[in-house]
Amino acid sequence: MNVVENTLGASIEAFLARPLFGHLATAAPEGARESPVWYLWEDEAAWILGDSATDTFPDRVEKHSGCALGVVDFDAERGLVQHVGIRGTGTVEPFDRDLAERLLARYLGPDRTDWDPRFSGYVADPTDTALLVRIEPESVVARDQSYAPAPVRNGH
Repeated sequence: MNVVENTLGASIEAFLARPLFGHLATAAPEGARESPVWYLWEDEAAWILGDSATDTFPDRVEKHSGCALGVVDFDAERGLVQHVGIRGTGTVEPFDRDLAERLLARYLGPDRTDWDPRFSGYVADPTDTALLVRIEPESVVARDQSYAPAPVRNGH
């Protein structure tokens, strides 16, 4: 993995360990497509849950493996703008229940009994179409583009 730039003031791994939304960019005959995703950064790769029956991005990854994953932490009140962009190769992998549970626990908490049934059922009884997309990074850009926010005046 080639780290082109890192101005976060922290490790890329620490940033990617936070439960932030990712945006998966893939190619399609009609042009580029973007999918908001939850992800798990593990073993220097990004893992994304998918389902071949309901998601279109796994098919796009299979047809054209070049893809990108962007992750942004933004808070306008604090002027926080941090971004990690991963460019690499995507592969469609078999569903792994343990990995899927670790991924979902990042966003939903450690106790599966507290999860929305859509997600607990996904792990407890996955369909035959459940899968994972693995993104192997070729290059990574990590930038802190934070700014000094405007002062709040009269509650505005």
